[in-house]
Amino acid sequence: MIEENNDNEQKKKSEEQKKLEKEKRLREIEEILHEANSRTGEQLVLDDIGELKTQNELKEFALGHIPDDPAEKYNVYYKGIERLLRDLLPQGQKFKSARDLIREEKKIFLTRGQKLNENGIRGADSRMAYIQDMEEIMNLITKWAFESRNYFELYSLIRDKNEKLGYHNDK
Repeated sequence: MIEENNDNEQKKKSEEQKKLEKEKRLREIEEILHEANSRTGEQLVLDDIGELKTQNELKEFALGHIPDDPAEKYNVYYKGIERLLRDLLPQGQKFKSARDLIREEKKIFLTRGQKLNENGIRGADSRMAYIQDMEEIMNLITKWAFESRNYFELYSLIRDKNEKLGYHNDK
C-alpha cells in the first residue's frame, strides 16, 4: 500500500512537472510572439543554428557588417584605389595606354562585368561599386605593390580575376 501511494505521488509530481513545463513553454512562446509584434520593421526568425534573431541582424550578418555608406565608398575609391594606382602606375603620356588597360580591368571588376558598349557607355559606375568589391581590388593592388610592381602582372592579376568571375565571357 505504501508503495502504491509512493507511485501515485510520483505520478502526480510527474504530471504536475509536465504541466509546469508546458505552461513555461507557452509563456516563452507568448513572449517571443509579443516581442515580434512590438518590433516595427524587424521580424524574429530562426537562423541556421536555431538561434532567435531579428531579420535585420541576419541581413547585417550576411553583408558582413559593412554599411552601404557613400562617404566610405568615396574614401575607399579615391583615397585608396585611385591614389594607389596614381602613385604606383607609370607617369606620362608614353604610358597612358598601359594605365588605361589596367584601369579598364579595374572598372570591369568593380562594375561586376559591365564593359563599355559600342557607344562608350558602361551602364554602371565603378565609384559606386559594392564596398566588398572595392576592398578586394584594393587588397589585390596592395599585395601587388608589396610583392612585384610589375605592371603586366597587375594587369594579369585583375584580368584573371575578371575571367574567373566570368566577366570576359562574351555573350
